[in-house]
Amino acid sequence: MNTMTKRAAAAALVLGMTSSAAYAGKVFDAGKDITNANCAFNTVCGPNSGAGDDYAAQLFTLGNKTTILSASYVLINQGYDLPTEANWKILAADGVGGLPGAVLASGTSSLLAETAHLGDIFGMSADIQYFGFNGVTLASGSYYFAVQAVSPSQGNYLAAGTLDGGAAEFYQGNWQATYQTFPSVAVALYNNVAMVPVPEPTTYAMLLGGLAMLGVAVRRRRGDAV
Repeated sequence: MNTMTKRAAAAALVLGMTSSAAYAGKVFDAGKDITNANCAFNTVCGPNSGAGDDYAAQLFTLGNKTTILSASYVLINQGYDLPTEANWKILAADGVGGLPGAVLASGTSSLLAETAHLGDIFGMSADIQYFGFNGVTLASGSYYFAVQAVSPSQGNYLAAGTLDGGAAEFYQGNWQATYQTFPSVAVALYNNVAMVPVPEPTTYAMLLGGLAMLGVAVRRRRGDAV
């Protein structure tokens, strides 16, 4: 491979590696405030802290009919004894005071391998954990998404969100506003299954340009060999 071919190949590789990426299919995101978190939403900490069979929930609104195929939450963790599954529910916002009411869909899902590391806080790791489920189709309107981490230890904490409202908590058998005084919790919903970063259109253009350079260099190399 001549020098030009090597440079073109390197350019294409660098463009593919360093380009920005965005998660496709996000239909709701409560934001991520990793400076505050609480463990009551997990199946070990909830009972031990007196919360019982505890779920954290977040109000969300859809502008159009949407099929939701996966979700995520932000976990502050010690890097071991991580949750293995997530119990989840989608509920109508028809309870007392507009809190979660009728359960529209529910289940338990294994956490997917894809995670996104957000940083470190208090000597712990902040990560986004994803899980999929059978498609839940919802009409436009307001709903709650509730989640509970199936956890082997108390050392797994749900991060607060950045929205200024909408959190709810299933605490000692009843729904109440806020989750451990948090106005929102860091959950997101998606209309796709695989949480693989999808390059943005500008990234595709850059990558194709690099591949075009590589193709020209290869053709020149073949011409030299004739």
